[in-house]
Amino acid sequence: MLETRSTTFERDGNRIGGYAMVWDAPSRPITVAGLNGSRPFVERVAGPQAVQASLEQNIAVLVQHDKRELVANTKSGLVQLRTDSKGLAFEVTLPDTQRARDVRAMVDAGILTEMSFGFYTQEDKWSGNERTLHKIDLREISIVSDAAYPQGGVSLRNHDATAIARLRLRLRYPT
Repeated sequence: MLETRSTTFERDGNRIGGYAMVWDAPSRPITVAGLNGSRPFVERVAGPQAVQASLEQNIAVLVQHDKRELVANTKSGLVQLRTDSKGLAFEVTLPDTQRARDVRAMVDAGILTEMSFGFYTQEDKWSGNERTLHKIDLREISIVSDAAYPQGGVSLRNHDATAIARLRLRLRYPT
């Protein structure tokens, strides 16, 4: 079962960066059918060893975990991922596509404000209603509107009123 979790990011011009996950930081209460008797639980990612093996594969950057909303991937060279003492850091150079322009406009408008990650669990440990992820198969990171992990905030450095107006029109009058 593919699971998803969230955190926050920053945008500077054509780049989005920050942390896709922060080590040992608690999530908000999560409820996943089939896990913990379908009762809420709090989750943490143990540390860099949890994702290290995944960094050798192609990781996608999506919008809202939707595979049809691919923005970039590591194979293209537009995404850099690295682990440090804080968490899994990422930087995405947004390509010159309509989807990427829409993402920039939605970030500037405050619609997309956080990052999330999708994974398959390989090794976890439970203690009551707390789950620690020790090894996961990371498949994607996503730009999302609502996150399971509340760490940090979004900092927008550029504001393009024209792009926001175009996005609002497109959302009001879909083609």
